[in-house]
Amino acid sequence: MSAVGFEVNDARLVFEPELHVYRLGDRVLPSVTQILAAAGISDFSAPWFTDAVKDRGTFIHAAIALDNEGDLDDETLDDALVPYVEGWRRYRLESECEIEHWEVPVCDPVLGYAGTLDGIVRTVDERGRETRTILDVKRALYPSAGPQVAAYRRCAAALYGRPVLFKRAVLELPGDGSYKLHPLTNEMDETVFLAALRVLHFRRMHGLDS
Repeated sequence: MSAVGFEVNDARLVFEPELHVYRLGDRVLPSVTQILAAAGISDFSAPWFTDAVKDRGTFIHAAIALDNEGDLDDETLDDALVPYVEGWRRYRLESECEIEHWEVPVCDPVLGYAGTLDGIVRTVDERGRETRTILDVKRALYPSAGPQVAAYRRCAAALYGRPVLFKRAVLELPGDGSYKLHPLTNEMDETVFLAALRVLHFRRMHGLDS
């Protein structure tokens, strides 16, 4: 876990979901996923990453968000999404977590990037010790997950207005009603993300983007 300063966020951040654009005043900030893709750490052009796969991921996240608000209608839920929601509910039941934030846009105005973290959950162990975890929900564990969630962690303490200790994890929902929690513990993840960010800024500064 790391303590992260809370000066790195900015309440002026605006996210335009239709265009997937983050704006901070007159600045357009690259997203975490765009940064990782530009560095070749994630590949959204892979043959298997079709529009159907992207849409399914969007629908899964939308269903979970509605479920968290208590607004999900199980009677009208698409059958293909049911096992993902069941896996999510099972995780919530077994972890006894409290959802503190969900699908929140965050940014670092100094380093110049933004993104939307899936969630921050709070758990309490049998001794009453609190743990806050930045959670990313995925259908599989990808190599880019560590740097991605590390990028969100840099900005997340701004949501609390104070330094916070966060753990990081991926919640894998394979689509069979189960889940698997993958702790992310490699502290090099943040270094990898920052390197990718610097390369992207360098390329844009010198007009090297294709």
